[in-house]
Amino acid sequence: MKYISLFIILLIPLVVNGKEEKKIEMPPLHHVVKVKPPEDMKLPKEFPLNDEGQIDCKTCHGIKDIEKTPVNKVNKKAHNFHRGGPYEQLTDFCANCHNKKDYKRPNIHKLLDDKGEFDKKDCEYCHKEAPDLKKEIKRENLKFRLPSQKICFGCHLKTPHLNALNHQVKPDKKMRKRIREAEKKLGIILPLDNEGKVMCATCHSPHQPGVIDKKKPAGKQVADTDLDEGVSYVKHPWNKVFQSDKKARLEKLSQEAGSVYTLGYERIKTEVLLRLPARDGALCQACHAFEK
Repeated sequence: MKYISLFIILLIPLVVNGKEEKKIEMPPLHHVVKVKPPEDMKLPKEFPLNDEGQIDCKTCHGIKDIEKTPVNKVNKKAHNFHRGGPYEQLTDFCANCHNKKDYKRPNIHKLLDDKGEFDKKDCEYCHKEAPDLKKEIKRENLKFRLPSQKICFGCHLKTPHLNALNHQVKPDKKMRKRIREAEKKLGIILPLDNEGKVMCATCHSPHQPGVIDKKKPAGKQVADTDLDEGVSYVKHPWNKVFQSDKKARLEKLSQEAGSVYTLGYERIKTEVLLRLPARDGALCQACHAFEK
């Protein structure tokens, strides 16, 4: 597995009027300089190397005399701060020279190989030791690298979707009863964290379909697509009503924040890594009681 190594702190000499002044510390996320790119790396024509064929300030930055400008005086919002910019994400700029596929973060949920087998070492992203799936496993015997309610935040945001944060609370007695009844009726698990709160894994299965025997409650999940496609959506006529309802509030928010915010409504097309379908409301109804 490969990662883009961007977290580098460099000491670069500041050149003023042809004289080298004190060395300055460059910020994190700065590319190493004074190195020659690999022979198999093709840089865009507009990304010039220095006279020695090395990567230098002007290779990546289009701002005039950037190498003579103090770091705190450089306009990082300039369109040509990064050549070919502006870029929505820094990695989009990196992809001018680096192959995105070679440096793509691996999907740790994708555990099975072409033969349907998995390497126990991959389990150790989250587990301190890989559980023996041939044996009956009790949750209290599972050993995680972090508390179960926090382990997802190593890769995911606390709010990866609407209402995610609202759900990270301790359900009341009535709701806990509904959860246990749904588990028994549907033959699934809806685990709470060590403090009895709803966590990511309450609704989401962290394991690729097939890792755990589908006959077991922990192995049952929605799997109408593969992990490469993931969740997908389709446009829906209700979007006009949804946007009209949110228009005034979003305009007010945009004025206050100085940024334009938009929301759209789409219907779920495919799902994966869910204990129950969210598309038809089955997942919600495992915990919540709605008036008919």
